[in-house]
This record gives sequence, C-alpha cells and structure tokens, in this order.
Amino acid sequence: MTSLGWGGVGGKSLIGGSDDDSTTATPPQAQQKQDAQPETPSWATPPVPAPTPSGKATKGKGKGKGKQGQQRPKGDAPPVVPVASQTVDGVEPGPSQRQLNTRLDDVARREAAVRQREEHIKELEDRLKEGGIQVKPKNWPKCKPILYHDIYAEIPTPNQPVCKAGYYCWMISVSAYIMNFLTVSIQFFMGQGTLACFIFAALAAVTGIFCSWWTVYQSLYAALKTNGGSFAYGKYFIHKTISILWALWTFIAPPIGSLACFVAGLFVMIDQFSVGGSKGAVGGTLSIINMVLWGLVLLLALYEIIWTFSIWKKGGGLQDLEDQQRNASTAAMVFQNDTVSSAAKRLFGGAPRDDGIKF
Repeated sequence: MTSLGWGGVGGKSLIGGSDDDSTTATPPQAQQKQDAQPETPSWATPPVPAPTPSGKATKGKGKGKGKQGQQRPKGDAPPVVPVASQTVDGVEPGPSQRQLNTRLDDVARREAAVRQREEHIKELEDRLKEGGIQVKPKNWPKCKPILYHDIYAEIPTPNQPVCKAGYYCWMISVSAYIMNFLTVSIQFFMGQGTLACFIFAALAAVTGIFCSWWTVYQSLYAALKTNGGSFAYGKYFIHKTISILWALWTFIAPPIGSLACFVAGLFVMIDQFSVGGSKGAVGGTLSIINMVLWGLVLLLALYEIIWTFSIWKKGGGLQDLEDQQRNASTAAMVFQNDTVSSAAKRLFGGAPRDDGIKF
C-alpha cells in the first residue's frame, strides 16, 4: 500500500511493500546524479564565520569550538584546521614558500656583504702592517671601547707596576672630581654657595677628568714605553707637577677671591661647620669626604712621581740628558762658525749667536 501525495506525487512505502509497487518523485537520471555526488561530511566542511554589523567575522564560543575558536564536530571527527591562505577565526595566513625563499635570499646576500667588508678591512690591516703601521683595536673602556689601552702588551714588564699606580691614581682623581662637584652642588642648593661656584665646579670636573687622562696619564704611559727618554719623561714631570699642585689647592681650598668655594676643601669645610644647623653639618661632612679623596690623590701622585723619577734615572735618563747637552754644545759651536752664520743671515736674515750661554 502506498501513500499518495498531492498532485499524484508519491513516496516510498512506509510499512512493508516492495520496490516494484512503490513510486518515487525523483526520476532515474536525477537519482544517478545524486549517487555520483555524495554529500560532504559536516566535519570536512570549514566553518564559515558569522557576519557582524561591522563586517568582521566573530569568534565562536560554543561547545563545538576549541581554544582558538576552531569548530569541532559532535562526533569523533578531527577538528577543522583553517587553511593558511585564508583568515579563519582570527588565524592569520602564513607566509608562502616564495616569500620564505625571498627572505632567505636576502639574509644570504647580507651575510655575503658583511663577509666581503670584513675581508676588505683585514686586507687593509695587513697592508698597513706590512708598511710598518700597526692597527690597534679599541678595547677601553669595556662598556664602550673608544681607545686602545693595554698595560701588559705595551709597557715593559719592569715598568708595569708604576703604570698601574698611575692608572689607579687617575681613577681616584676621577672620583675626587665627581665628589667635589656633588659637594659644591649640594651646598649650592642648600643656599651655602653661589651660582658661579656651581658653574666653575662643573667646568673643573669635566675639564679635570679629560685633562688628567690625556695629559698626565697618557704622558706617563708614553714615557714608560721608552728607555729613559728625556723628552717623554720631562713632559710627564711637568704635567704631574701641575696635577699635584692642583690636588694640594683642592685639599686646602684657600679663601682667595669670590670663587674660592668651587673646591670643597679645608677652609670651605670650616665655613660650613661655622654656619651651624643641619645644612652646615651636611656641607661640612661632604667637604671632609672630598678632602679624604683629594688627600689620597695627593699621596699617590707623590709616590708615583718619585717612583717614575727612579725609573728614569736607572734607565739612563741622566746619561741621555748629558748626551743632549753635549749635542747642544756641538750645535752651538757649529753656528758660531763664520761661514754658517753668514749663510744663515743670507737665507733667514739672521743667525744664532753665543751670548755667554754655556751648554
């Protein structure tokens, strides 16, 4: 028995019956097409994001969703992985193989350029070394190398201890310059100093730190490389004597002029304690700390210059000085010659003369 639908369209038998006495509304050709194209399973279909009023896809928050908003089927089917070339549930598309190859080629090109530059620099350094010019790498200070400084490599072994003493003396002097500036600054902001003293203390700190390196320590560094060279040691002795006088001045801080307060020394300390109160106590205590640092600089500088003088004397410094005096006497005798003097007068308009100065 069959159930007839409207318009004579019937369906399959609901209870019993066979295929012969049942009629269908689907023709045989359509049935073959449906058999040829089976339905796609639900778990194999990528989820379609729901549109929002702003035009952007929203992330689902249902039971069938994963941690990243991926749709999961109800059964045991695997989760749907979004395609890399499409943006699904907020997953950005990954780079293609062509983009990866382009990036790798760019990295390889840059590495080759850096390698060529290094080879070129090395070739230039080799040429300089062959010509007698030694290229020294920058290694000081360690945080930001701007200079080459190596006591063990450039200073002879017997002269290395005094060079280390000079280096430590410079570092202590840097601390003393900074402490002096801080002391004067605090005294100024507490109303115990003037603006001129503050400015001059800043100038003294900056100028003193750089000059103590380029003049005092570098002259010692250059002198210790030689074997008692009179010129190099003489340059060091002049610079070191000036630095010793400055350390003595800073330690005492004599009240001379209106700018005597730009160094916090002995007399400044007395003035600070004479003010009384907490401000005077703070200013006087800072002055004492500053005096201690400058006292250490003064003592170490005296020890260093005496030590350097003994090295210069043992290294032939006095003999070198006598040789230079002998050469100067010979040169004076040459210029006393009438022929040389007349030639010098014709060329330069005058000639050196011996006015009783004995070499």
